[in-house]
Amino acid sequence: MRRMCITGIKAIELGSVRLSKLWKQKRAGLGIFICMLLLLSNLPVRYAQAEEKIYCAAFGDSIAKGYAGKKKEDLQSYPGLIADAVSKETKLPVEYVNYAKNGLTSERLNADVLSTEEAIDSLETADIITLTIGANDLMQEFKITVREILKTDQRFTSAYDAFDALQEEIADNPLLVMKVLGMLEEWDYAAFDEQWVMAMDTIAQHRKDGSQLVVTDIYNPVNQFELPGTMNLVVDEVIQNMNQVMYDHAEEYDYHVVNLFESEICEHTQADGLHPDQEGQKLIAELVMEKIDTGRYMGKPEKEIEKSKPAKKSIGQTLLGNIRKVLLVSAAVIVVLAAGAAAVWKKRKKEKQRR
Repeated sequence: MRRMCITGIKAIELGSVRLSKLWKQKRAGLGIFICMLLLLSNLPVRYAQAEEKIYCAAFGDSIAKGYAGKKKEDLQSYPGLIADAVSKETKLPVEYVNYAKNGLTSERLNADVLSTEEAIDSLETADIITLTIGANDLMQEFKITVREILKTDQRFTSAYDAFDALQEEIADNPLLVMKVLGMLEEWDYAAFDEQWVMAMDTIAQHRKDGSQLVVTDIYNPVNQFELPGTMNLVVDEVIQNMNQVMYDHAEEYDYHVVNLFESEICEHTQADGLHPDQEGQKLIAELVMEKIDTGRYMGKPEKEIEKSKPAKKSIGQTLLGNIRKVLLVSAAVIVVLAAGAAAVWKKRKKEKQRR
């Protein structure tokens, strides 16, 4: 009996020793595991391997659609070129859909496109989303402004018609430029901001986690028109203020802005001077690709994308007011001088008649 107790005690002691060794081994393993986690947490972020296909969705106006002119087949649009580039870089198939429409404004983008089930489904699926909007807002507002300046009920079918009509009137009445500047000073940026935020709210509500959103800003399409130099400066001012709306909301809605305003896009436009030619579409695609991280679809470390900065910030609305004041003073001086010259001429004419 005593021998059995001794044997049992030894067995318990042996078991205790083995359990102690086993616990030490597990504790060491646990320590190694924790160290590994700490080390991994300091490594660059890597995205899990993507699914078998990448989805791209494009939204916007005629620029994003690849407009090539009336009764002409569309160009290969920059969103389509991006889809090809992404597929080439990742070696993965890309499914691409383009909701861009000719003449689309930000208001119609919200009312006619982003409100549809098809668009919402695409937002929920898309890995890469691109957006180009705002140029038609600019053109629409300009046509309305010209109608008010000329006091006409004529509905201009295009910006060309509005520019032509304005140039004719300015040629006959140069001082009309002051009225144009006054109207541009009252440009309604709040309306564009409201529509932009509405679009971003819709996209943010439906885009999936990890998706990438890239938008392009507005370039100046009227440089080729023979407008007075002051007016071209003012149009630049208007466009920069519209672009500022996009940059102001970029961080809030997690998107990158492509700076077309300072790019060479105006050197690659069609005969109309407004729409990009095929080289222009390629240029936009290249600039947008700089803002897209394709490595995440191949399990590579996260790409550091430099945040775009808007063109040199405009002096502000006071610039327009100052220009207008200078022109008003100049015009007043011209009128006074002209009146004085006319008075002198009449006086001399009367003196000659007396002789």
